[in-house]
Amino acid sequence: MKVRFKRLLTIGVAVAMLGAQPLPVSADDFDTQIQNANNAISDLQNQQAETNQNLADIQNSISGMESDKQKILDEISGYDQEIVITMASISSMDDQIEQKTKELKQTTADLEKAEKDQDTQYQAMKKRIQYLYEQGGDSGWASVMIGSLSLSEGLDNVDNTKSLYNYDREELETYTETVTKVKDLKAQETAQKSSLEASKQELEGAKDNLETLKADAEARGEDVDALLSDAQNKANEYYALIQEQNAQISELQSQKEAAQNAKAEQEAQKKAAEEAAARQAAAQQAAAQQQAASQTTAASAADSGSSAGTSSSYTDTTAADSNTSYDSGSSDSGSSASSGSGSSASASSGASSAASTASGFSGQDVVNYALQFVGNPYVWGGTSLTNGCDCSGFVQQVYAHFGVSLSRTTYTQANEGIAVSYSEMQPGDVINYGSHTSIYIGNNMIVHAADESLGIITQSNPAFEPIVTIRRFIY
Repeated sequence: MKVRFKRLLTIGVAVAMLGAQPLPVSADDFDTQIQNANNAISDLQNQQAETNQNLADIQNSISGMESDKQKILDEISGYDQEIVITMASISSMDDQIEQKTKELKQTTADLEKAEKDQDTQYQAMKKRIQYLYEQGGDSGWASVMIGSLSLSEGLDNVDNTKSLYNYDREELETYTETVTKVKDLKAQETAQKSSLEASKQELEGAKDNLETLKADAEARGEDVDALLSDAQNKANEYYALIQEQNAQISELQSQKEAAQNAKAEQEAQKKAAEEAAARQAAAQQAAAQQQAASQTTAASAADSGSSAGTSSSYTDTTAADSNTSYDSGSSDSGSSASSGSGSSASASSGASSAASTASGFSGQDVVNYALQFVGNPYVWGGTSLTNGCDCSGFVQQVYAHFGVSLSRTTYTQANEGIAVSYSEMQPGDVINYGSHTSIYIGNNMIVHAADESLGIITQSNPAFEPIVTIRRFIY
């Protein structure tokens, strides 16, 4: 970039030197100045083509980095969503573990109570069995045999003992079964709690991993941001360089036109001087011829021998000849002036006709033709005004209708035609934004093939993007 600015500075010095030169006095001096301006303009246009290419490259780079940045942002967003979901799962797992802890605590209490009830029932059953056997039991048959109890009473006593025994056994089995179930439930709940705690630990590990991945993506995003900032700074430098190149080219064009106008004026003055000299020479020749004729007439009168009459006749003839000479001179002069004026008018008319022939149309004609295609589609790489075209194809085909041949891309179109300033912009001028282009239609409006979603449209604010150059193709 420093080298380019140095080259631009060198050309700028050349521009200043051209502007500082005194008005040339010969056509050769004008031709030299015009040739120097052309050389400087050509050099600047070559530099500008290189700058435009560098700008296009950096813009493509920026586009790629912005795409990478968006992918990273999407990646970070995905990590955020997964972290939120994981944290919600961990929170739910905490709730389940807390609930399972409460259930396990209750189950432990129930187990302690069931075991206690089982032991109480067992001790009571032992006492009842001991009491029954001590007070009757199988000894009831002995009481019947010795006659202290009837057979029927003995049998009842034995049956009652067996019934109580069976009842106690059933109750003990019931308590034992209850204790077993509660133990099984406790073991199941303990296992479930352990499983929940293991799942929670896995989720926390997954969350830590997601946060690490997110931090890595954020670091990569910061790196891309830094690269984007550097690339944008370079693009801004290229924009500034292009604007400076445009200013230099415009200045050189102005100086070139001034030299051309001065040369034309000098040639016109030279031609007018030559014509005046020719008229003066013709008048002098006519006067000399008239004087010779008068002298011949006077000599003839002297030979006739009438001195007074001759003198009078000579005087009259001289006066008449003098008048005739004056009138003839006036007539010749007027004829010459009229002829010169007619030639000038003819030349002016011819120049006007040549300009008209060169273009044959106006900027408004270009605008009117371009506006016919508003609403038609945008197609990248297309050149059909009806079926679809891109921005440079639109400009190329509109001007092709009027016989003006333009190149195909915005970068090459930016170096064609002549550069004009924003304040000098007229309908039909082409506005170049580096990677995009439009046609100015007047009243702060443009028409252009915008993009695939909009197609060919009209739009306000010609400077909606940074302007690289404004080109004119109608001279």
